[in-house]
Amino acid sequence: WTYADPSWARIAALVPVVVSCAEAGDQVANEILLDAVQELASSVKAVVQRLGLCGQEGRDPFPLVMVGGVLEANMRWDIGREVIRCISMDFPGVLPILP
Repeated sequence: WTYADPSWARIAALVPVVVSCAEAGDQVANEILLDAVQELASSVKAVVQRLGLCGQEGRDPFPLVMVGGVLEANMRWDIGREVIRCISMDFPGVLPILP
């Protein structure tokens, strides 16, 4: 059904359901979240590189504002924390800002 209306809002509305299933031990839901974290982190890394926010060595500090309902913490699954973890592996200077 997501292919009929692939809007981000409709897909993002599923996040609480997927997180709930992952927290209940559903492995498929867990894999969906892991994939989503990797994709989001990859997008952010591409922007950071393209804009040169991390400096030539990739270690310069830069702010990263974490906004949006998808990035909110849940009981066991904190998507925002996982995204920051993935980004900081390549860019240790990332400075997350949580409004």
